[in-house]
Amino acid sequence: MPASALSKTERFLLTIRGEQTDRPPVWIMRQAGRYMPEYMRLREAHSFRDLCLDPEVSSSAALLPLELLDVDILIIFNDILIPLEAMGLTVDFPDGGPRIADPPRTEADLERFRAVTFQNPPVAHALRRLRERSGGELPILGFAGSPFTLLGYAVEGRLSKNCDVIRGLMLEQPALAHAMLDRIADTVVSYLVAQVADGGATAVQVFESLGHILSPWDLEEFATAYTRRVIQRFRAACPDTPVIAFARSSAASIEAMERTGADVLGIDWSIRLADARARTTRPLQGNLDPLVMIAPDAVEREFERMIEGFDWRRGWIANLGHGITPQAKVEAARRLVQCVQRLADR
Repeated sequence: MPASALSKTERFLLTIRGEQTDRPPVWIMRQAGRYMPEYMRLREAHSFRDLCLDPEVSSSAALLPLELLDVDILIIFNDILIPLEAMGLTVDFPDGGPRIADPPRTEADLERFRAVTFQNPPVAHALRRLRERSGGELPILGFAGSPFTLLGYAVEGRLSKNCDVIRGLMLEQPALAHAMLDRIADTVVSYLVAQVADGGATAVQVFESLGHILSPWDLEEFATAYTRRVIQRFRAACPDTPVIAFARSSAASIEAMERTGADVLGIDWSIRLADARARTTRPLQGNLDPLVMIAPDAVEREFERMIEGFDWRRGWIANLGHGITPQAKVEAARRLVQCVQRLADR
């Protein structure tokens, strides 16, 4: 089928259904970010909070990867911690990484840490503006952090090296951890639904960024079970909207990811694509090592190694195995996109 036969949205939706396409769709996690000089110019004029909450600024950032890289999929510019502010926490975004000024760690803190229902939040405004500015012809992703990932950030205040605070809470006060997870799960469901119902997102992605710190049994109890609940309830409200679930340490957790019920499993670079395909029938997303993006001349070689033994013709969204880093080169990201585009000629 000729490359011109499919729109970017058609290619994306066919891929999610596991059907054959002319080539895989491609986007890059954190594709609008500090590795882009154009993004840094936006940051000189606007705070990070503005980039997350101002629809015009947020959509400007989210459009950069289309303009500079020609990606197939856009993702709204936002931060996974924004919903925690609505739940009653104080979230700051200093240069060294996000910080929760008032982490909830006791039963008494439940009085101020409450589930929230969203109606037309700023992210929905930003999604609508992004669709308008992109011409309405590209798939656009909304997203949220998983309940466990958000709990980890909330309780830690600022992530420690070994995440000792959240792990200690789970061991010493498991009932409190579950009570918080219940509230976060309710909030995440509402936040995702608003991005579709109010914002018009084509699909959503749930980021499980901290599950890799857990043992297999804790992963099921404190992470997978709540992500599964989120996806089930989201699907009841938005039955036609696909869900991508991304998790780190995918080699150890791909079966847990599948149990969430997500339509697509986003995997990191800890597992070969071919091996992942042997362990699940779900469409996959990933998984080039983000470090490759610092070396443009290595992109083509590493891309070919990534797809070796893997049938890329169906059920695969090309991406990195985690977010692109500030040290990445724009030329490397551009070459990755071009590698995927050239698959249409094979």
